[in-house]
Amino acid sequence: MSFMPSFSSSLRLAAAGAALCVAMAGAASAQQCPDWQLNGVPITTDAETAWVPQQYQIYAGGGLDLGQCTTLPGVQGYGRVTPQPSFTINYDSRNMGRDLEFRVQSECDTTMLINDSSGQWMYQDDSDGTLQPRVRLPNAPTGRYDVWVGTFGSSACQATLVTETFPPSGGGGQTQPAACPEWSLGGAEVHLSAGGNESRPVVAGGQVSLFQNQCNVPGHGYVAQAPDFSLYYDPQGQQDATLTISVQGQCDTVLLVNDPTTAWLFDDDTNQLQPALTIPSAPAGRYDIWVGTFSSSTCQSSISISAAAPMPQAPAGK
Repeated sequence: MSFMPSFSSSLRLAAAGAALCVAMAGAASAQQCPDWQLNGVPITTDAETAWVPQQYQIYAGGGLDLGQCTTLPGVQGYGRVTPQPSFTINYDSRNMGRDLEFRVQSECDTTMLINDSSGQWMYQDDSDGTLQPRVRLPNAPTGRYDVWVGTFGSSACQATLVTETFPPSGGGGQTQPAACPEWSLGGAEVHLSAGGNESRPVVAGGQVSLFQNQCNVPGHGYVAQAPDFSLYYDPQGQQDATLTISVQGQCDTVLLVNDPTTAWLFDDDTNQLQPALTIPSAPAGRYDIWVGTFSSSTCQSSISISAAAPMPQAPAGK
C-alpha cells in the first residue's frame, strides 16, 4: 500500500521543517547526541504491509553534528541529525522471517542512523554507488525501530524514507502465500471485561486467501496467517453480556474470529462494506481475531470491541 499524502501528514511535514530550521539556526552550545527516548513521528507497519514499499516524507538534517557525538556504541557517524528520531516505527514481523529494508530518496546527500529493536545502533551514508543510504536487516524481529534521516552537509532538504520487506535472506524468489489462518500463532493481546470497550488501529488484509476453501474456515477474502489480535475476555459474572466486534476501514474489510470453543465466526458487510459480529452471552476465554480485506490489497482500518450487559426488561403490565 503506497503512502498517500494527506492534510495531516502535510502539517506534520511543515511542522517538522519549521522545528528543524529553528534547531539548525541555534544549536545548543553543549553537544547533544541522538536520543531514541524522545520519539519520532509514530509509524505502525508489518511484514505484509511493507511488502509494498511504504513512503514517508521528512526534512532531512538537523542541528546535531554526529561527528562530535561519542556516546553511540559502535557508530562512527558523520553529518547532521535532530536530537529526536525522524520516525519511531513499530514493526510486526508476523513471524514471517522477512528482511526489512530502510532506504532514503532525496536530491541531497543524506545519511541514516537507526536504533533497532534490540537497542543496537547502526549508521549508513552512501549505498549502491549513490549519495543515499540503504540498510537491510535480515529476519527483522518484531519491535521498535527509531530512524534518523540526516544530511552529510549542514543544509536541510526534503527526503523520503522508504520501508520495504523482502524474502528471507537465502530464500530466493517470492515468499509462498501462507496456507491457512493459524490461531496458535497469537496476535497482539487485548484484555476486556464486561462493560468495557477497546479500539485499536490495524492494517487489514494479508496473503492467506479464504477463497480457496481449503482451510475449512468460513468466509472469503484475504487475511494474515497469524491473528491480528488475541482478545482475552472476562465477563466478571455477567454471563449474559453481549460481545460486539466491529471494523471500520478505508476499503472493503472482512472479519474472522476463532472463539474460545475453537469455532469459527465470519462476517463481511453487516455495516455496508464493513463487518461486525455480535456474540450474545459470550463465554470467557480467548478470541483470536483477523481483520481481512475482500480484495488482495491491504488498507488502514480500526477495530472496536465492546462487552455490554443487556438492558433490563421493563416489568410486565397488569
